[in-house]
Amino acid sequence: MISSFNITSDDRQIAIYAGMVTSAFAFAEFSTGVVWGRLSDKIGRKPVLLSGLAGTGLSMLIFGFAPNLPVALLGRALGGLLNGCAGRNIGVLQTTVAEMVTVKEHQPRAYAIMPFVWCLGSIIGPALGGALAQPCESYPSLFARNTIFDRFPFLLPNLVCAVILAVGVTIGILFLEETHEEKKHRRDMGLEAGRWILKQFKRAEREFEIFDKAGYASLEVAETLLEDEQPPGYRTHDGSPRHPSSRAASPSVPHPQSHSRGVAAKREPRGVQKAFTKQVIVNIVGYGILA
Repeated sequence: MISSFNITSDDRQIAIYAGMVTSAFAFAEFSTGVVWGRLSDKIGRKPVLLSGLAGTGLSMLIFGFAPNLPVALLGRALGGLLNGCAGRNIGVLQTTVAEMVTVKEHQPRAYAIMPFVWCLGSIIGPALGGALAQPCESYPSLFARNTIFDRFPFLLPNLVCAVILAVGVTIGILFLEETHEEKKHRRDMGLEAGRWILKQFKRAEREFEIFDKAGYASLEVAETLLEDEQPPGYRTHDGSPRHPSSRAASPSVPHPQSHSRGVAAKREPRGVQKAFTKQVIVNIVGYGILA
């Protein structure tokens, strides 16, 4: 990307400029990491984490549209100021997990998965960026010349990452709960909207189950009527003659209460499932998106 700016033809100078772009992000997040950590104690963990994702997406868009080196430096520095990946979001995220998983025996399991997800993102991210960079040269049949992707050849990977971050921000707004002890009881309209969406899905699922049970009952009634229409000597299911007064045994239907108890017993979390609650998984996914 630095060589595409046509600043210099010297490879050593290009390496210096690339180091400047990398250090701009690191220096910016170093300068603001503690500030954002303290801010999370005042306004809550959730706003800080979500603003970090949004700041990362904004900086990636600026970096993808960068026509020269100063704009690229500005985009990376802005990413460090708004994101603070190693300083702010990781520290706040670890604090959030500690506040969610209050059982100390389960905390090592939650913390152990976070470096794994980070390393996985560090592997997939550069590979994805390299595959999507300069799409007009790599995929000429899909991306034509004289388009926006030809003018900004490094926009596509940053755009894809920005979309992924937008999805992460949306999930966080709808389903991430505040864990700060003093801020967790305030009203969260985003969380209320997420619960309403889940409620609609659950209601649709219950209606589908009721419709399925009603269809099964109608099928049983139809089979009974067909049995009544058979000749008296052949009213049977096994093909042998039978006395007209005898009736075929109807299939036993399990009692709904016992069925619901069995389903509840199967759905009861056990072992590791108790540690990885919904909120812990949401934080792990957010951690992976940051990686």
